[in-house]
Amino acid sequence: MFDLFRSREKSVRYLLGALLTLVALSMVITLVPGYGGGWGGGSSSADPTILAEIGDQKVTAMDVRQFLAREKSNIQRGMEQFYIPIAVQQMVAQRAVAYQADRLGMKVTDADLANSVRSIIPQLFENGKFVGNEAYAAFLAQQNFTIPQFEENVRMATLETRLETLALEGTIVTPSDVEDEYKVRNDKIKIAYFGISPDLFKTKVTVSPEEVKAFYDKNRTMYQLPERRSYLVFPVEEAKVAETVKVDDATLQKVYNQNQESFRTPERVKVSHILLKTTDKSPAEVAQIQKKAEDLLKQIKGGANFAELAKKYSEDNANGGGSAAKGGDLDWIVRGQTVPEFEKAAFSLAPNTVSDLVKTTYGFHILKVFTHEQAHLRAFAEVRDQIASEASRAVVFEKMQNLADQLRTELIKSAAGAEKLAANNNITPVRVEHVAPGDPIPEVGVNPQFDEATTGLAKNGVTPVVQIGQNKLVVAQVTDILPPHPAEFTDVQAKVRDALLGQKAQEATQNAIKEATAKLKSVGGDLAALAKQFGADLKTSELVNRNAAITGLGSASSVGEGYSRNVGDVFGPIPGATGTFYCKVLEKQPADLTALAGSRQALIQELKSRRATERRELFGDGVVQALIKEKRLKMYDDNIKKLIASYINN
Repeated sequence: MFDLFRSREKSVRYLLGALLTLVALSMVITLVPGYGGGWGGGSSSADPTILAEIGDQKVTAMDVRQFLAREKSNIQRGMEQFYIPIAVQQMVAQRAVAYQADRLGMKVTDADLANSVRSIIPQLFENGKFVGNEAYAAFLAQQNFTIPQFEENVRMATLETRLETLALEGTIVTPSDVEDEYKVRNDKIKIAYFGISPDLFKTKVTVSPEEVKAFYDKNRTMYQLPERRSYLVFPVEEAKVAETVKVDDATLQKVYNQNQESFRTPERVKVSHILLKTTDKSPAEVAQIQKKAEDLLKQIKGGANFAELAKKYSEDNANGGGSAAKGGDLDWIVRGQTVPEFEKAAFSLAPNTVSDLVKTTYGFHILKVFTHEQAHLRAFAEVRDQIASEASRAVVFEKMQNLADQLRTELIKSAAGAEKLAANNNITPVRVEHVAPGDPIPEVGVNPQFDEATTGLAKNGVTPVVQIGQNKLVVAQVTDILPPHPAEFTDVQAKVRDALLGQKAQEATQNAIKEATAKLKSVGGDLAALAKQFGADLKTSELVNRNAAITGLGSASSVGEGYSRNVGDVFGPIPGATGTFYCKVLEKQPADLTALAGSRQALIQELKSRRATERRELFGDGVVQALIKEKRLKMYDDNIKKLIASYINN
């Protein structure tokens, strides 16, 4: 069996991933037909695993669980309950569209399906021949799909694409639509603005000790101290174990003899070059470049410094990491590493000689070869230190694992036995007292694997061996557990004070917003005077379109009202990134319609696509509602709630 994902470029994986995301559900809420209002339901099913039925098709709890498993890396743990209703509705919508399409006579034939699979996963068809179901199944298994599941999803996606195409073909975009869209994107305004936020009042509000205590008493349940645990941690470190390991020369010689192929050096040359590029050049330009190369060659053969000329003239500087900056140095190259013309010249030159001009697809090269080595087996003395390092590290890691396993076994029996074993092996255990979740732990730090290993362990429970970074293993015992409990006032006094100050600052902010809104129309456009009343800084934006960002305020689209206002108008309140804002239009710059022609076709296609998507959403929702009315679609809310509850309580 082979791993098709690893055998292809990223672009292929991304293409498959995009399709799998499409057919395994888009999680963009705005694209979920009917989301928010719901589709009704309330029916009950004798089978608790069935969430919905569409004709003879079913959406099951297993379908949703498999989706969540495929999307595990994209869904935060504990958030599954929020994805399930959306996932169910989208699955139902897809199956409803496919069911209705089938009733209308639309079909995806086996030939259509095969062509779709071929375009999605071309590596299954080596030299045009299908590699077989075994490789096909293995490829899909990496994404938690079986062949029937994947092909059914491809069929549904194909039907959706056909419907979208029909919707797109029937979409009309008028010249005025295009002009309006162009204006929306390119009209610009300059505004003066100020914001009101709690930050303005944090230094102005005060609280007394009595108010803080009263706030704590009223909100005591808000202040809970989390569970805290104590640990006895045994760190097994590579450096300490390495001190006890020594590999003798006889063992190293044995490793050398058994792995000689690893120490063979192929024929190679150490070479530098100067490149003058001719790609995308006209014949006349190529002739001029050749003359320049011939002049450089003449200088080099006359005694000029090769490296200095390479730094000055070579164009091998792709992404700033080519050989030019290194005086043309390519270091060692082997056969097959470069284009044929370059290789032939490099391997035919004697050491410390310079080539004539060498023409390749890249341009004109001048080569200088420094050393030419024939293929040979490197001597034991030459590679001894390398073998010793690798062999001793392998022994060290094996000893680390064995020692960590032994410590765990002893720790399960008794802490004293584990501490004795640790002392005999130069390991110093660490006692950690009452740390909360997320706190750094000595010898461990903040480590998700350690957190997972300790979650749920009772007092005196022992973790499995956990790897920390690249050079350490740890095993730990839970020595004490303090359960969650209400915090004493002295423990959280500072936190309570900050919360009360924040609450008062928020109240002052809301009062200021009400006052500023009431006064806005009465200031006669003097926004600076209004800002001064609240101690806020008045700022001025650049001329910006709706897609630009305004410092401190956020996206200019949030002040979209300003684009339809006149110069001198004030408006607000506007919710922004850091507060509530009040604005004044200082300048307007209409879109330059003379530049519309260059964007017209792109705008038409975008508007068509947008409207087609809207049609598709309406179509999908309409199909669902029609099938519900015909009693051909049933949603089982109780079963959906049970599935959600299984994740909440997990």
